[in-house]
Amino acid sequence: MQPSGVMSIETQKRARARWERVDQLRGLAALAVVACHLSVSAYLRAPNLDGGPWPWLRMILGFGYLGVPLFFVISGFCIHLPYARALAGDREDAALPDWRRFFARRFWRLYPPYLGALVVAVALWWVTGGPIWWPGVAAHALLVHPFHTATFDGVNPPAWTLAVEAQLYAVYPIVFWLMARLEAVRALAVVLGATMAYRVTLMLVPLPFELAGPAWEVFLARWFEWTLGATVAEWAVGRLALPRALGSGWAVAVALGAAVTLEWYASSFGLYVIKEPLYGVAFALLLYAALLREPEGLSSVAGRYLAGVGVYSYSLYLLHRPIQLAFEPLVRWLATWPLVVAYGLPTSLLIMAATTPVVLWGARAFFRSCEAPAIRRSRVA
Repeated sequence: MQPSGVMSIETQKRARARWERVDQLRGLAALAVVACHLSVSAYLRAPNLDGGPWPWLRMILGFGYLGVPLFFVISGFCIHLPYARALAGDREDAALPDWRRFFARRFWRLYPPYLGALVVAVALWWVTGGPIWWPGVAAHALLVHPFHTATFDGVNPPAWTLAVEAQLYAVYPIVFWLMARLEAVRALAVVLGATMAYRVTLMLVPLPFELAGPAWEVFLARWFEWTLGATVAEWAVGRLALPRALGSGWAVAVALGAAVTLEWYASSFGLYVIKEPLYGVAFALLLYAALLREPEGLSSVAGRYLAGVGVYSYSLYLLHRPIQLAFEPLVRWLATWPLVVAYGLPTSLLIMAATTPVVLWGARAFFRSCEAPAIRRSRVA
């Protein structure tokens, strides 16, 4: 428990309906993933014939995939926060949460938009002439597609993370029990042990090709990242004391720098086993640092924009890749134009970048028409 005399951030800011810094980080994570997949289309799937300009830009944009571990950390924080608050207040409902209501609310909050986005993805795939493999679509609908390489990507490749999220929700009662019984640090240690045991086993035990890759994206492989977010929630309600130095810019920079440096050595000595857990630590520290600096008044223009994107970040995450994929046939066609080839015009990169406003507009429209009603429905589940 937190020592007396240390006031929790939740006590100081209890009146807040939303955490602006959390919305900003959501927005940042979603935009990073959009940028990453933009580069995948421009440099790999539909490149100019010369491969495209500025290979260093491809590398920078490629790091946008780090929006995924950031999302996992934020998810653990947001899911555990109300239950951590109940534990901190010694409320009667903290001893035995209504798990039936918890799962009903998660279902109505996330699955209808997920299914709606799948319908949009299939429609765009069909319009652009892509072959539709219906068993793969069914696997996506049932959230079992990440278990096999044949169904992992499908019509909406980023959707594998939503299947992992569903698995993490399924085991959240275990995390809650550990937090309630063992308190945050020991609970986190248990989850770290389970995660590392699983990851080391994957490294040592060969699996068939069709299962080897997907096995690294089962909830056990990412459980520690998610539980780090729940640990930050324990701090936010005053059940855990954390040194303020961990929220310094230097601490975040060192942790993130160590994880990025590991990218170049991940294949050596089995270091890839610790790559995602290390990113989880870095982003948990980033979340902690951001909450320490939660603005009291009006934030900057950039902060307000990121927070606004964060509000519809789920819709943006769901829809961005199907829209980008729909533009790829046009991008490939333009890349063969004699004028483009003769002058080395970077049409693939420029056109894929130009799809971003379309992606953002489509995501906002999808949020209003599909996600917002699902949010309202989840509140009465």
